[in-house]
Amino acid sequence: MIRLRSSAAAAALWLALIAAAPAAAQPVQGPPAPAAPGRAPDEPRYLGGMWDSERFFFQIENPPLLPEAKAKVDGYREAMRSGKILSTAWTSCRPGGVSAMVMVMNSIMVLQSPTEVTLMVEEPRLVRHIRINGKHPRRLTPSYLGDSVGHWEGDTLVVDTIGYNGDFELDAFALPTSRKLHTIERITKSADGKRVDLQVTIDDPENYSRPFTVARGWKVSDQRHQFEYDCMENPREEEFAKAFFIKDIYRPTCIRYEGEGDALSRIVCRTPEK
Repeated sequence: MIRLRSSAAAAALWLALIAAAPAAAQPVQGPPAPAAPGRAPDEPRYLGGMWDSERFFFQIENPPLLPEAKAKVDGYREAMRSGKILSTAWTSCRPGGVSAMVMVMNSIMVLQSPTEVTLMVEEPRLVRHIRINGKHPRRLTPSYLGDSVGHWEGDTLVVDTIGYNGDFELDAFALPTSRKLHTIERITKSADGKRVDLQVTIDDPENYSRPFTVARGWKVSDQRHQFEYDCMENPREEEFAKAFFIKDIYRPTCIRYEGEGDALSRIVCRTPEK
């Protein structure tokens, strides 16, 4: 089985959802032997294995937006009401770190060692590395995933991430981010080992009046591996006929124009605007 996704399919999903939406430092123990498929080990500090998103969320309710950020979001909503399809980082295949925390779909594979926890998200496809008891470097090159360090507070893994590039949004309604974004995740496995509670605190003083926290969850997966994820390759012209691009970098560099009759298809590329 192969899971295939495209920006057009994702955009169509957004429209359907929007129509129904309301307006509005302790040392780490080494990992035990792998558990049987479909079951996570009972040790509360061992997160390794396959997990599924407990539920897909497409919207963060009532974020404390600053006036300028709210005006942007209101403009995006107006574009959607007029029939435009919102093209964001998520739908244009960019691995937004925080959007994958709060809008994760399908499975999450976790690899764990005493010094690092690695999260591999199936959709959107991305890999995050969390250094245990590490420190952020003094100089960071901004990136989609930022720089993550973690430590244990009891049985909760606390992950501190900075160094985001701000080129992604928090949800399907395009809640903005900036390079000042700072997130703290608290990841806790349940006593029975069957689920993980995730609390994500978002602090972005450029767009929000105060930090706020979003709660999400994972459940034990019965999958033995992740499936392929194809976001988009050689996008077709019709996929973007009614697209509303939040940023020009989300606009595809190349678009395939299908030939009519015996005419060959052609791919037209452009130089991104600056």
